[in-house]
Parts: sequence; C-alpha cells; structure tokens
Amino acid sequence: MMKNIKISYKEFKTALNKLKYPDSWFWCRYTINPYSGCAHKCLYCDARSQRYYLSQDFETEVIVKTNIDKVLDQKIKRSRTLLPDVIGPGGVCDAYQPIELEVENTLKILKVIEKHKYPVNIATKSNLITRDLEILNRIATDTWCTVGFSITTMDEELAQFLEPHSSSPKERLEALSKIKQGAPKIQVGTYFMPIIPFLEDTDENLEAVIKKSKESGADFVLFSPGLTLRDAQADFFLKKIKESKYGNVVKPLLNLYSGQIGPPKNYVHRIYKKLLPLCQKYDIAVREKRWIPKDYRKWNYKISELLLVKEYMDVLKYGKSDKSFYWAGLTLNNLEESILNVYNRGELSKLRNFNSKVREFVESYLEQNKELNEKTGMDRFL
Repeated sequence: MMKNIKISYKEFKTALNKLKYPDSWFWCRYTINPYSGCAHKCLYCDARSQRYYLSQDFETEVIVKTNIDKVLDQKIKRSRTLLPDVIGPGGVCDAYQPIELEVENTLKILKVIEKHKYPVNIATKSNLITRDLEILNRIATDTWCTVGFSITTMDEELAQFLEPHSSSPKERLEALSKIKQGAPKIQVGTYFMPIIPFLEDTDENLEAVIKKSKESGADFVLFSPGLTLRDAQADFFLKKIKESKYGNVVKPLLNLYSGQIGPPKNYVHRIYKKLLPLCQKYDIAVREKRWIPKDYRKWNYKISELLLVKEYMDVLKYGKSDKSFYWAGLTLNNLEESILNVYNRGELSKLRNFNSKVREFVESYLEQNKELNEKTGMDRFL
C-alpha cells in the first residue's frame, strides 16, 4: 500500500463511458476508470486539471469503485443498443496503480470484458500488468487486445522525478518484452507521450526510447511532442519543476507556450520530423492496428482507419492535412449501416464530411478490392 495515500471505498452507479466517436489514436469507443485518483502521482498528469471534476484531493486520496465490475456486467447485459467495441480501462487513473495489487478492480473488469467478448486497450506505467497476462492473452485470442506502456525517457533519474511511484522505464520495457514473448497475439508497444520540451526532446532521448522499444519487441511507438499546461495541472507541474534541479527549463517552457495550453505547431512539426525517420530507421509502426468488428461496421471501421491514418501521416510528413479526412473518418464510425450499401446506392455524397476528395479516396479503394467479390457482389465484404 502506498504511504501518505488515503484509500476510500465507494459504490458508483455507472461504469462505462461511451465516447461520441472512437478515439482515433487508441481506437477506444468506451472508457472505464477502475479507480478515481492515481497513486503514481506523475507530476505532469492532466487529471489534475479542473476539466475532470475529481471529488477528492488528487495528491492524497484514491477512491476504489467497489462495485464497478458488477455495474459493468449489468450495463452490457441489459443494454439494447450497446455494441461490442474497444474498452480502455484507465484514463484519469492508471488501471495498474499500486492499489490494484490488493483490490484487483482492473482484473475484475477484465473478467467481465472477457465474458462478453469485448476488445480492450490498456495504457499503463506499471509492470503489474504482467500478472494478468493469461486473461489478456485470452481476450486477444477471442477478440483483440492492445497494451501500451507509457515511456517518455530512458533517464532513470528524470523518470523517478516525473513519475515517482511508477515502474521504472527499464521495468516497463522488461514487461513489454515479457508480453511480446509470452502472448504474441497481444499488440504491444510504447506510448511516447508526453514528450516534455527541454527535458525529453533531445535527439539522444528520442532515439533511445524508440530504439529500446524496438529491441524489447514493441509493435508500435505512438508519440506526441509536448504536454498540456492547463489550469491547476500547469500550476502544480511548473511549481515542482521550479523547485527541482530541472528549474532552468521553466522559463524556456513558458516562452515556448506563450500562454497556450499546448506547444506551437512549428515545435510539434520539428519534433515529428525527427521521430518519423527514427521509427522508419528502426522499422516500427507509428500507429496501432485497429480492432475490426465482424458485423455491419466491418468496412466502416476499415475505411475509417484508412482515412484517419492518411490524415495523421500527412500531419507527420507535411505539418498539415486535409481535416475533412479526419472528420469523415470519425463520423463514419457512427454510420448505422454498412458503407458498402451506401456505395452501392451511389450515395457517398450524402455522408457527413464526405467531400469530393474523400469520396475519390474511398471509391478508389473499393474499386481496387472489387476482385474479391466478382461473383457475389459487394456483400462479400460483409
């Protein structure tokens, strides 16, 4: 049990949060927080900001959601409209923070997810996740499972300062390797985020994280230069940095942000231009492969993934993109029939955000795949 952390227990009436659109990075349609609060106490954690409306002091209390697995089970059982899709445990907490060792809320949630055959994507800074390797492997076999370890520096001293109660970067890489070797059906990789300017954006650190991830067996490195500096979260982070041996970065950090929540686009693109070639050098993907359902959403999700990846890669390569591809990719996820039916009716133009460029891209893709179903028509795609 963590010292100086108050553990309290509370029943919650809800468990599963449905997003308006599936997340275009982690592919989650649903999120679930096994706990409220996080004992990892990462100095930069965005959960300190006012937007999350946490009821307790983030620094001193973790609330255990005592009935969360039962609420989740009943939600899935009773819902007439809920469709299987990717669940992301955690978000404003780490699903494998220290209290999980004793309480096992995340493990209980995984048992419900396995029971109902939902896919799952977990981001963590803890090697405790390897405890659940068997059930995660079963989920990966039945549906889909992705695990991403948040690793932002290979400097153990800096990591200890920024993420004081998390597993060390070395331990996370060892856990990544263990998952890759013991459960190869699990998609596993590194979430290289946030990359804190003037602390973690050196050429040496950028290459070290990607190189070590590849050597450990990572399937992908998903990166994001900069970090948010928002209200209470920014105040806390900057205060801690100023009081530390790293205090010299505060002034250049504030100058870079110039009062904005995030870093300027020219900075982000400059770091992208370093990260993309490094990932190419070490032959590692910069995106996760998406879970694809077997129902009418199959080709909606496939084509949505193509649109979203195209938009993302254009940003990485050129520093800008056609946002219509992004919004078409997002809204396609919510289409209540197969896009193939719409295509066959010649009505792609009626879909939201499907301008001429998007339609040309989608039509070209579908035309190229027509040979798959010469005899049975487009229904073969379903």
